[in-house]
Amino acid sequence: GRYCNNHSAALAEFALLSQHLIYSSFFESCRLLQDMDNIKLDGFLLKPVQRICQYQLQLKELVKHTHRQHCDYDKVLEAESIMKGVATTVNERKRRAEGINKLAQWQATVDDWRGDDLLKESSILIHSGSLTKISAGNKQTRRFFLFDHQLVYCRKLLGSGRLQYKGRINIDQCRIVDLPDNSEAGVCNGWRMENPVKQKWIVLFCKHPAEKRKWMDMLTEERRQVRNDRESGFLVTEAMRRAAYVSSAHNTTTKSKLLLRANQKYKSSSSLREELSGSLVTDSGVVGRPSSVQLSDKKHKLGKSFLRKQKFTT
Repeated sequence: GRYCNNHSAALAEFALLSQHLIYSSFFESCRLLQDMDNIKLDGFLLKPVQRICQYQLQLKELVKHTHRQHCDYDKVLEAESIMKGVATTVNERKRRAEGINKLAQWQATVDDWRGDDLLKESSILIHSGSLTKISAGNKQTRRFFLFDHQLVYCRKLLGSGRLQYKGRINIDQCRIVDLPDNSEAGVCNGWRMENPVKQKWIVLFCKHPAEKRKWMDMLTEERRQVRNDRESGFLVTEAMRRAAYVSSAHNTTTKSKLLLRANQKYKSSSSLREELSGSLVTDSGVVGRPSSVQLSDKKHKLGKSFLRKQKFTT
């Protein structure tokens, strides 16, 4: 379970390291020196996850060819059921991990973001749409995004169509009060979200009754999702958050600073960097830009030299 939970973070870490010639040389040299298949490290990291589905299929075939009167039939059937559950859990965690990456990418596209990052509390987008809000006597139409634990609202900028962050509502601290039509002046298809902790409230309403029903269903779904995550022990770890932000930095050029911040970890002194960086200097004392053929040869030589110095080879 832990391996599968950390799989996305491991892939992001590998992608980050592979940007540096020093580390990519090391990985490639390990593969060449061991005469391994031409598969990158991330391919090998995927194999244990793939085997989970393979085990389920193998057990399913074993049940199919085991006689019901056989003494091991019940145990094989139980094993198949267990592995089916494991496979379902892994697929769900993988789906949630992909959702986490999308949330990080979405936040990177929102201008003027303030406060905690979205992933500190949330892991999945449940619903979105335009709502009119009334707060402190002001009526405004905003774009609302319902995540687990919070409801974020933004203003759509004219011309560019980009979103500008305007605020958020902590759903964990709120209670939802249904508002009959016209119970408040000019409000139909609405409800009130009250926060007793902060002693604040906000009124939200839609244009059509069907939209309100949808929002009510989705707000109920949000609470159900939070309960399920609590019961199953699902938690967005720091490693998962970091992996999502690295992935977001790769896919969103406007937020490249995220990638630079993630790379900062590897700018400190490193024994691997110290061992190999000297070999990259040309006769003129300048780091060269080798051709693809030279690079392949250089990777092997650099990695072999480093491995021998570290006593990884005999």
